[in-house]
Amino acid sequence: MRAFFAKYRAKAGWFLLICLTGYAVLNLLWQSVRLYPGLPEKDPVTLHEERIRQLESLLPASGEVGYATTVENDKIFAAEKAFQNVEYLAQYVLTQYTLAPVIVRNGPEFPLVVGNFLDGPPPPGFLEKNGLSPLRDFGDGLILYRRDRKK
Repeated sequence: MRAFFAKYRAKAGWFLLICLTGYAVLNLLWQSVRLYPGLPEKDPVTLHEERIRQLESLLPASGEVGYATTVENDKIFAAEKAFQNVEYLAQYVLTQYTLAPVIVRNGPEFPLVVGNFLDGPPPPGFLEKNGLSPLRDFGDGLILYRRDRKK
């Protein structure tokens, strides 16, 4: 009997390892299949891209445009460095990604400025201070501004 166990011990170990690994993989697959119907149809990045793509027809094929949001532009990176609110930085980076090859600069000092105001309208006095006038409002906080040359 001892010779029998010695002969098949390694094979039994491999068989057991393969069976347990197969069970774990199939269990993970089953859990994923059960969760799949509950997943959203579109992820946040796709939703943002669809929203920002509306601007493409009014922007130049290349060049630079400005960017403005609810927070002052210089505070976008300061909040991110302190890990306080990375949402504004994420919105800015995704806007750059979506509008490429147009370069989106973090500031309203350009002839065309993308306004991405998810938290409501721009702060009072912001438009006047930067000489911005709405060129087209796309709704949902997305506005394309034209900068007056006087300012």
